[in-house]
Amino acid sequence: MAKERGTAGLSSRERRRKRRVRNQILARVTMAVLLVCAAGGLFFAGRYVVGLIADRRQEKEFAKAMAAMEETGAQETAEKETEEADDAYTEDDRMEDMIEASIADMPLEDRIGGLFLTTPEALTGTDLATRAGEGTEAALAAYAVGGLVYAASNVQSAQQFTDMITDTIPKSKYHLFFVLDGTADILTDDLSVYGINMEFAGKDDGSDTFRTVTLPSLLGDGQEDGLVTVQVGGEEEEMADACIEAWQNGADLLYVKEGFQSAYEGMVEKISGNAELEEKVKESLEKIYRVKYRNQL
Repeated sequence: MAKERGTAGLSSRERRRKRRVRNQILARVTMAVLLVCAAGGLFFAGRYVVGLIADRRQEKEFAKAMAAMEETGAQETAEKETEEADDAYTEDDRMEDMIEASIADMPLEDRIGGLFLTTPEALTGTDLATRAGEGTEAALAAYAVGGLVYAASNVQSAQQFTDMITDTIPKSKYHLFFVLDGTADILTDDLSVYGINMEFAGKDDGSDTFRTVTLPSLLGDGQEDGLVTVQVGGEEEEMADACIEAWQNGADLLYVKEGFQSAYEGMVEKISGNAELEEKVKESLEKIYRVKYRNQL
């Protein structure tokens, strides 16, 4: 009734205008409410997006940090393994590797040759050797002996003797023993300065056929351990059998002054094709090379 009284005296035009004003007010109020709600939604949505971005950034940073830690850990592990491997690789291991590398591809003939010591005259077929030339090179290529034994007669001067040994070294396929059997007054007591790297010790001159000597690992090093060397002599046709017998009875090196070539060739013939003897040759050569390389480590 109040509403009818409020509009009873108004014309239809005024009533429409009044309704329009009221509708506009309601629309504005509604819009304001919607704007407030939208602003609130945007605010919270913005905070959510910012938080999400921050979370993702943190995830990336965390992943990056973890990757760096894993890389560092892997490097430390690799370094530790390398250090452990280095610690585990001993001088004995290195020695065995050197020996294996030296004799692995060595033909049987050269392995047998490595059991022999002889004089430069017996090797080259000369009456007196005072230098190392083409004849020495050809002889060492044919007979890969383990070492050469010089006498005082090979020494004409300190420089000549040094040059002879120095020139011999590159002519050999393998590492050589150099021994001076006897004394030479023109040389100093320190024979190593001339290239002599071995000496005979404890010689027993009681027999012309078998003389047992020991060969220390390095001249003047004071070590008691060494190689047992037997000097073999006798009739040329019996030299191979004598060398085989000495070798099978414990000789490491066979020192042959005369009849070297017959002894060598006879041993090659008797050992070739015998698997047991061929393996023994390898074992003997390994022992010899342990002495040869001991000072190089």
